[in-house]
Amino acid sequence: MDFLHDFLALRESATAADGLVSVEVDGTSDLTGLELDPRAMRLPAAELAEAIMEAFGRAREAAQQRATQAMPDVLKQDPLELTDLIEKVKADTQADMDELLSTVNGLTARLDRLMRP
Repeated sequence: MDFLHDFLALRESATAADGLVSVEVDGTSDLTGLELDPRAMRLPAAELAEAIMEAFGRAREAAQQRATQAMPDVLKQDPLELTDLIEKVKADTQADMDELLSTVNGLTARLDRLMRP
């Protein structure tokens, strides 16, 4: 499935604190990378934490936007429309299975008649 592979491979990064903090996230918004310029260690702890959170937020937002853009149109539908679509596919599949079962039963009956002495 190309979409799933692309989604899992998606990476976005962002920086904060004038480039001293760099963050990378994947398509699920999990943190996959964090780089701190040695000068970032001179920042007060609260500023450093805020910079990391800011960079993470930017990267996450960018990843979510890219993931949404890459999403197949069918997945962007309203949940009720998706439910209707799933029900239609389910009904069509059941009808196909019923037809196949009927054909198999007919063939089995014919084979039974042919096999009788």
